[in-house]
Amino acid sequence: MIVQKDKDELLVDVGGKSEGVLPFRELSLAIDPKLLKVGDTLEVMIHRIDEMDGTLFLSERRARALKTWEKVIEAHEHDEVIEATVTQVVKGGVLVDLGMRGFVPASQIRRQPVGNLDELVGQRLRLKVIDLDHKRHRVVLSQRLVLEEELQAKKQELLDTLEVAQIREGVVVRLADFGAFVDLGGIDGLIHNSELSYARIKHPSEVVKIGDVVQVEIMKFDPEAKKVSLSLKHALPDPWDEHAEKLYETNKLTAQVVKVTPNYLLVEIIPGILAMVPKGEFDAGAQYVPGQDIEVTLLTINHTTRRITASIQHVADVPPEEIEGLVVPEIDVAAPVVAAAEVPEAAPAETPAEPAEPAGESPAEPPAAE
Repeated sequence: MIVQKDKDELLVDVGGKSEGVLPFRELSLAIDPKLLKVGDTLEVMIHRIDEMDGTLFLSERRARALKTWEKVIEAHEHDEVIEATVTQVVKGGVLVDLGMRGFVPASQIRRQPVGNLDELVGQRLRLKVIDLDHKRHRVVLSQRLVLEEELQAKKQELLDTLEVAQIREGVVVRLADFGAFVDLGGIDGLIHNSELSYARIKHPSEVVKIGDVVQVEIMKFDPEAKKVSLSLKHALPDPWDEHAEKLYETNKLTAQVVKVTPNYLLVEIIPGILAMVPKGEFDAGAQYVPGQDIEVTLLTINHTTRRITASIQHVADVPPEEIEGLVVPEIDVAAPVVAAAEVPEAAPAETPAEPAEPAGESPAEPPAAE
């Protein structure tokens, strides 16, 4: 118990009718001498006795460090998390107050690099011991280890609950040429460009940006590799439903060439809906390039397989009413057959009648010349 407070030291009653001197320099960094007053209690240890007059010199920080060292060893052996406050920035990291000084390297503070270490002073860190020097009573700690272990546990918990066709909320964290990465809360999933939109896109930035909160559908996932494939299209209107009134055979539309091959053209007739123009339905001698706008006529539409064929020539040049006229009508085999005698015929043109020949006689021969 403090019995007297002087300019730079305290007089402390240690029991047994003994008193000792506690210099302010022997207080822990967490203790502000200005706040101490007579009657306060402190845990101290005797670290020196004056040989001349027997004065006891006390230390609160050494007592605290000794007690803390035992706790640090126990925490290290049991892989436990301990909390400590950042007290000072030093070369290569920060010092924390555990009851003794501990060092946290800058690389072990967070999973990402820390820009300004000064901002950490006064903050509480959750730490694990990664190195101990028993001779010097020095300890090195890491908060990054704690964060990574928590993240792995969170990932596993998330993986255990993921199911195909499930809808999850996530945040777009990174864009690549081939798609967007979404943080589902511990696991990053990939939305491929083809699953970002029904329409064809060149880059994911056409649809999303970093920081966007999106509702995504789980397409497939590999629990062992911890890879998740996502889709954003489920939240968008289906163009096959949205533009159903345009999807009928013989309809003419303006399409955009997507792909050119010797045997077919792939065209986008409506954003998100593709049609194939087979060989024979386009001029093989013409030059087509991706992005070119062309007029096409829809030939066949299969709503089940979502496949459409179209034509640029031939059928495209024939009006719809003529196409309908080209259809051969079905013959009703149950209809009665009309007899030939009942079919009125046009009367033949009249010709002069020839004289009838008598029965059984042959035509008269001219008389012989005498």
